[in-house]
Amino acid sequence: MSKTIDEGLFLEVGGLRQWVTIRGRDRTHPALMILAGAGAAFSAMAPVFAPWEERFTLVQWDQPGSGATQAANPDDKAPLTYDRLARDGVAVAEAVCARLGMDRLALFAISGGSVTGLKMLRAGPDRFSAYVGNGQVTNWRRQEALAYAIMLEQQAGDAAATAELKAIGPPPWADVGAELAKSKYANAMTPAEQAAMAAAPMALVREPPPGASWVAPVPPVADPYTAAYAAYQAIRPELLAFDAETLGLAFDLPMIFLQGARDAHTPAGRSRPLRRSWRRRSCAMSPSMRVGTCRRSWWRGWARCWTSTCGR
Repeated sequence: MSKTIDEGLFLEVGGLRQWVTIRGRDRTHPALMILAGAGAAFSAMAPVFAPWEERFTLVQWDQPGSGATQAANPDDKAPLTYDRLARDGVAVAEAVCARLGMDRLALFAISGGSVTGLKMLRAGPDRFSAYVGNGQVTNWRRQEALAYAIMLEQQAGDAAATAELKAIGPPPWADVGAELAKSKYANAMTPAEQAAMAAAPMALVREPPPGASWVAPVPPVADPYTAAYAAYQAIRPELLAFDAETLGLAFDLPMIFLQGARDAHTPAGRSRPLRRSWRRRSCAMSPSMRVGTCRRSWWRGWARCWTSTCGR
């Protein structure tokens, strides 16, 4: 019997059909569930994560308001909140663990997904074996202020960019328009990232082969960008108010934070003080905590970060 697993399926969670993919070379390897921010769906990017499948059984979940889950539930009107996402996320983790015959899986949370991830640890602490936060959101308002200062410094030699950033002014920003201007510079791709987007795996993302397991058997959302934007708009008030310390300081599992040293989207400067605060106030907060800085990486450096820091 082959140990390889390559599945895409809808799970009944929270009254919706929610799309999940499970892929790996050996289904007995540790399971790793990847969490993106609200509105983002990484299941379609399965070919990009293929190298990880040598060591992990990868679980991708299209959350409510995103990807194939949104496509399968176009009439979903339930409010999109982090508590809802955390509750659904724990249910997905439980269903996947049952399918794999495991008790727990690890979480790899990226950017906005790290808010959902921390809340999942609280909602179902016995279901998770480890937590990895990349581009960890700790206090969004403080991180935005730091991000603005970093961008001004990074663009100091570009008069047009500096003028555009000064035109929107420092955060907090009243609407998403200013955040889009910020994103133009904070999320700008490096040459290495641009090359990766042109590599063979991305060709499979753009044109999946017939019968690809990661492609859901439903018509896709007509305008994915608009759907993602709507999800972000819905969750944005909670994101702006988020402060990780309000979740408490004791987490009884290994925690790893991977941050890009050049990241102007979710600056690492707020993760280290949080780590110190957690350790100072609770000796039992975690059996293991580690912060890794990827010095040449920006926000999208998660693949290189994970491979170099934790994948050895």
